[in-house]
Amino acid sequence: MSAPSSYLRYLPAVYSTAQPAFLAQYLKIFEKILTGIDDTELGGRKGIHELLQADVIGNLFYPRLSFLFPPSDTSFIPPISGATAKQETAILADLDSYIGVPAPSDPLAGYVAAAPGAADPNAPVEAWLDDFLDWLGGWVALAVDNDWDIDHKRTVIAEIMALYRMRGTLQGLGMLANLLLQLPLAMRGQQQDPGGKWIAIDGTVSVTISAPSAPDIMASDLASSAFIVRDTYAGGAPVVAGYLPWLFDVQMELPNAHNPLFILTSANVAQIEALYGRLEQFLRVMKPAASNYLITIVPSMQLQAQGYATALGVNTLLGQQGIKT
Repeated sequence: MSAPSSYLRYLPAVYSTAQPAFLAQYLKIFEKILTGIDDTELGGRKGIHELLQADVIGNLFYPRLSFLFPPSDTSFIPPISGATAKQETAILADLDSYIGVPAPSDPLAGYVAAAPGAADPNAPVEAWLDDFLDWLGGWVALAVDNDWDIDHKRTVIAEIMALYRMRGTLQGLGMLANLLLQLPLAMRGQQQDPGGKWIAIDGTVSVTISAPSAPDIMASDLASSAFIVRDTYAGGAPVVAGYLPWLFDVQMELPNAHNPLFILTSANVAQIEALYGRLEQFLRVMKPAASNYLITIVPSMQLQAQGYATALGVNTLLGQQGIKT
C-alpha cells in the first residue's frame, strides 16, 4: 500500500497513525487538492485540479472527448479505434489517467492456467469507454448498436440530435441510413485481367433514397380526359404534388453497376444480403407512418465469365425489383 497522507500529523494523536488505513488514504483527496501530491502517489491518475484544468468534466459527456486530443486537431471526431495501434494505446492510457478504471479481477485465476501472451493493459479502459458510450447514447434516445466500433458510436451520438429534426423527410431518411448503416459499404471482389488471371478489386455498395415522380396532370378540353379532383386517391391517378410523400424509392447499387468487370464473391453476396436485411429493418422503424418503401437492387443480375458457374446466392444476386413493402 502507498504511504499514508502527510495530513495525519495535523490530527489529534489518537488519529495520527497509519490506522485506520481508510482515513490515511482518504485524507489524500484533500492533500492532492490543497497542497498537491506527486502523481506516483495516486498510481498515475490525475487529481481534481488536473481534471478541471483539462476541462475533462465539460467534455467527457460530449463524444468528441476533446481533452484527449491537441487543440490543433480540428477534425469533427478525432479517431480512437480508427487510429494506429500506437496512437490508440496512448489515447486510452491518457483517458485512464483521468478515469482510473480498475482492472477486472479474475475469480478463476488461481484455478485455470493463464492464456499465453501478455494481456492488453488498455482493455479495461476500452471496455469502460464502450459501455460509457452506450450509456451516453441513452441520453439522446439512441439505442447504440454493439456492432459499432468506438469511433462510429461517437460519430452517431454527436450527429443524431441534428438528424432527429429531419426525421421522416426524404433527406433525413437518406442521411440516417448512411449514418446508422455505415454506408457506403466497402467490399473486395474480383475481376479477370486480360490474361485470364483473377485479381482482387475494391468496390462499394451505396443506397439512394428518393421519391418517385408524380404523374403529370394533362390539360384537356374533353371531359373524359380532364383532371378531376377526387376525395380519395386511386392508384395511377395524377396528384397535385411534386412527389409522392407516402412512397420511398430505395435503390441499392452494387459495385458492378459502375464497373461491369467487378465479380461478386460468395463473401460479397453474404455482405449484401446482410445489408439488405438491416436496410429493411431500418426502413420499417424509421419511415413515417402510413408510408411505404420500394427496394430495388441494381444491377438486377450479373452472369459470370465463360467457364465459371453462375449460382444464385453464392456469386450472383437477383435484384428484387417491383416489390413494395
